[in-house]
Amino acid sequence: MEQEKNGTLPRDPHAMSPAKKFVLALLLLLPVAGMLVYGMTRNAGTSGSAGRSVDWGLYRQYDSSTNKMSPELQALDGQKIRSPGFMVPLEDNRSEVTEFLLVPSPQACIHAPPPPSNQMIYVRMVGAPAKTMFGPVMVEGTLRVTSQTHQYGTASFQIYGENVDPYKGD
Repeated sequence: MEQEKNGTLPRDPHAMSPAKKFVLALLLLLPVAGMLVYGMTRNAGTSGSAGRSVDWGLYRQYDSSTNKMSPELQALDGQKIRSPGFMVPLEDNRSEVTEFLLVPSPQACIHAPPPPSNQMIYVRMVGAPAKTMFGPVMVEGTLRVTSQTHQYGTASFQIYGENVDPYKGD
């Protein structure tokens, strides 16, 4: 009753202190913040060290006759990426290869006529050689928008390959 005489209200015995409110707010917001950060990094293609997954539609945004490309493709030059495709070994009769072409489909015959240059990627492994695979693969490495001529034509892109695995889908 002394507080009522002074013009202040009595303290609620169930009220939380400001410090407890702060700790509770942190405990509630941390999982939300974690999910937001995780979602942003997934959408930006930066989940893990493998880099962004790049599909063949993006490679088609390069016009080799004019050297013009979309800003999105230009931004990937020199970046870590993952790209699906089919392996065309450039070294005959080997179970492991250090260089190969990556093409968008198994029907992309490299003999006559070869696929357009924006649909061929020259891959040079920078570490261990890659196992030769005849099904779809996922290549991880650093993308360069640079022409590379080989015995089957010209590829508009090069990947410095770090890892090649059978394709499992994203």
